[in-house]
Amino acid sequence: MSDKQRIIEPVSPGDFDEIVSLVRNTSEQDIFPLFSDEGRETFSNTILKDTRTIFNTDRFYTVKAIEENRIIGVAALRDKNYMTTLFVDKSSQNKGIGKILLNHLLEHIEGDSLSLRASINAVGFYQHQGFKTTGPEGNVKGVRFMPMTYFKH
Repeated sequence: MSDKQRIIEPVSPGDFDEIVSLVRNTSEQDIFPLFSDEGRETFSNTILKDTRTIFNTDRFYTVKAIEENRIIGVAALRDKNYMTTLFVDKSSQNKGIGKILLNHLLEHIEGDSLSLRASINAVGFYQHQGFKTTGPEGNVKGVRFMPMTYFKH
């Protein structure tokens, strides 16, 4: 961990463009290499709509990680028990940001579990955080994922 101050706070409507850019750039570097052409196209075509969705405060609790006035991470919890989004800027990865965002969301879940569809490149991260795979690898329109769940003890 660096000495830089990190802030975790709810997203605001003005964050939309910066978060779309973060999700797009991180996806292109970390996720797209594991997708088929169809998967890359599917993901690219839904990124704006899906990102807009996480700003719906009726169903989502979405937070951002800020460092030096820049959004370096975003995480979203839907219906208090399903994580739809966790992205950390490539230059800020492996510094504990993802874990901080995940732990923040875990404090806001209802019930005894948190489920998600992990990107294939992130399965190891989630396993290290205590998640268990709950089914075989899935593939929807070329977008690969692993269903996983965290169970509170």
